[in-house]
Amino acid sequence: MQVLFVLPEFPKYSETFVIDQIVGLLDRGFDVRILAVSRGGTPSPGDIVERRGLMERATFIFNHSAATVPGWQRLLDRVKQVAPALGQAHVRRALSIRRYGHVARSLTLAGAARKLTQPVKAGAIIAHFGPTGVLAVHLRALGLIEGPLYTIFHGYDLSQYSVLTRHATDYPKLFAAGERMLPISTRWQHKLEAMGCAPEKIQVHRMGVDLDSFPFRQRTQDTLSPERTLRVLCVARLVEKKGVRYLCEAVAHATERGVPIDLEIIGDGPLQGDLAAFVDQRGMSAHIHLRGRRDKPFVQAALRSADVFALPSVTAADGDQEGIPVSLMEAMAAGVPCLSTLHSGIPELIDDGRTGWLVPERDADALAEKLGAIQRGDYDLAHVARSARDTIEARFNQHRLYDQLAAQLA
Repeated sequence: MQVLFVLPEFPKYSETFVIDQIVGLLDRGFDVRILAVSRGGTPSPGDIVERRGLMERATFIFNHSAATVPGWQRLLDRVKQVAPALGQAHVRRALSIRRYGHVARSLTLAGAARKLTQPVKAGAIIAHFGPTGVLAVHLRALGLIEGPLYTIFHGYDLSQYSVLTRHATDYPKLFAAGERMLPISTRWQHKLEAMGCAPEKIQVHRMGVDLDSFPFRQRTQDTLSPERTLRVLCVARLVEKKGVRYLCEAVAHATERGVPIDLEIIGDGPLQGDLAAFVDQRGMSAHIHLRGRRDKPFVQAALRSADVFALPSVTAADGDQEGIPVSLMEAMAAGVPCLSTLHSGIPELIDDGRTGWLVPERDADALAEKLGAIQRGDYDLAHVARSARDTIEARFNQHRLYDQLAAQLA
């Protein structure tokens, strides 16, 4: 059975859950094909994309990478690629803004009509993110792709104000035409229902982690003493919704109170410079270490040496929210207790006080107090870690989730 993934970009290494899902379905005997609007990063020799020949399975509507050029340049490049095909009636039809709205305005539909000389027929179409589901609905209406459509909603696609405004009329069409909506959390299930999607079309389908890649580490030093430094790890893209600034402020507050803490931050992003300035201005270079982007072995080694994993996610100023962060799942699988926030679907992953800890969003003092309590040894970290791993095994086991998806598609 052929499964077609419709994606905004491929490969996108900050969204490894998409690549992993593709590989998971290949391993279960599906013939997976990929239709991507733009090219992503070039695969490194030996990485999973190269090893599994995923680029050979991909068709790109536009040849350029969307991330490497400014918006005006991207639109100009698209005009140059679409213009020679304007003599074809189906390409001109794909330019109808009245029918296809933003997707037509971006020239994506016209680019697809130019690129796809024959309809792509699939037993199932999987679109990651709501706007991509909208694209898939229009591609199907134009006869460019065929098959039942499953749209996976993650977070920004149901929370970011600009996305909700842009697709205010598109989403109802997606809800009506799409066969199944697959939100990754119960929170987003309720949001879809509130937006008018029929409940019988909605089924929560969570993202998960590969338990073999994050073996559980039985803790041997479960009680922290007042003298020992608490080793805190954060792995995140440095953007507003990850809340890393509040974690840095919490560490500064805690150290000012005499709590020994060492925070290691792995990741890059637009706020990296601001965080570096904070560390310098507060004189925290001995306690907060910005490592930048690192590879998977480095992250796994950091997890093995960490006492706590912290990700204090927040709702960004533009409305953007998390789904359920995979980094939290990975840490819990590896046996590292997690500290996070009462944000989006995170309470569906972490049971406060039993499998980790949750504090209010943007509350650096609450974070500092919780870090201090953990450092004092107020909690049985071995029990928290074991309970967290049990949660991942029961509800966020990637292989089991792929089995469930395969059964639904078949």
